[in-house]
Amino acid sequence: MKKVMILLAIVLTANVMMAQKKDRTDAFMYNKNQQYDKAMVSIEKCVNHEQFLGQKPEWQAEAWHYRAIIYQNVLSSGDEKLLAQAPNALEIIYESLMKCMENKSFLEDNKDDIYQRVDVVKSNYYSKGFSLYEARNYAEAAAMFKKSYDIAKMLGTPDANDMLNAAAQASLLAKDYQTALEYFTELKDNGVETGDIYRHLATCYSNLGNNEMAMEMINTGIEKNPDDGNLVIEKVNAYVKEGREEEAIEDINKLIALDPNNASFYYVLGNIYSNEEKSVYDVDKTIENYTRALEINPDYYDAVYNLGVFYTSLANKRIEEANNITGFSKAEIAQYDALIEQANDLLRTGLPYLQKAYQTQPSDDVKSVLKSIYVKLNMTDELKALEEQ
Repeated sequence: MKKVMILLAIVLTANVMMAQKKDRTDAFMYNKNQQYDKAMVSIEKCVNHEQFLGQKPEWQAEAWHYRAIIYQNVLSSGDEKLLAQAPNALEIIYESLMKCMENKSFLEDNKDDIYQRVDVVKSNYYSKGFSLYEARNYAEAAAMFKKSYDIAKMLGTPDANDMLNAAAQASLLAKDYQTALEYFTELKDNGVETGDIYRHLATCYSNLGNNEMAMEMINTGIEKNPDDGNLVIEKVNAYVKEGREEEAIEDINKLIALDPNNASFYYVLGNIYSNEEKSVYDVDKTIENYTRALEINPDYYDAVYNLGVFYTSLANKRIEEANNITGFSKAEIAQYDALIEQANDLLRTGLPYLQKAYQTQPSDDVKSVLKSIYVKLNMTDELKALEEQ
């Protein structure tokens, strides 16, 4: 009886092996005849059979190889019906190729074909990531770029860091600062130490609440890229955020020494000097730097608008001072009149800037400021024309 049972077990095992072999053979033939729907069914029956892992490693590797080939043909067919049956075809191809590569002997015998197919998968992941990026689906784009990087790194291709950088940039845009930090750090460890890498590292640390590491990245980046103006701007922003305006001013002046015709530097200085709540507040330097920015770039909207608003704020202070005079003596009336005239002069000085700002970018906010100035200066015709717009 025991002998009969053993024989039955042998027969059953042989039958299982024959069935799996037939499934694999069917998959091969269906693929050869471009019957990819049937090929997918057969190869899945083969590799998902409970006895599959009991087969010889070489036999398994060949089955995984067939599976990758079949799904690559499905993917490249462009047949929507077929693609609908295999929405995760790319992942299946990648998984299958990785599994067949586990068999070193099989890999050695089929190296060129397997590596070529893996390289195609890498390109497919990157293309998929690019499409998702263009659609502003940054989180999923980052995942696709990272997969393409992992493959490129495994293959040792020279574009690996480009793909990791794409993954890092997409993660940054997705505001996934922890993942972006990991990717940018790996890029740095891979030897990519450009100013942009350190700037992005600083951004990640800053958004994760680690200002100390953010500043360390900025300083290291400047040390390695001393002529990188963007890094110095990043440092200036960090200083301003921390209330260290004097150090910010010092660094901006270093930038101006490198690039004296950059209007943005003077604009930033104007912003810093215009803040009344800071010890560096300086009326003359505010006007000087905004004006210099406009000399370099007359169409610099932010500088035009800010300078107009700054003159208006100075005028409002004079008006407020005048309104605080409560007496009616001759001296007090004279003081009141003098302050109102100073205010009007400041409004007249700032008016052309606000008019230009409104012409460039009409907005309700600027329109409201202009209307109040026209009222204060009794410019009835200009007020009427503005209200009709």
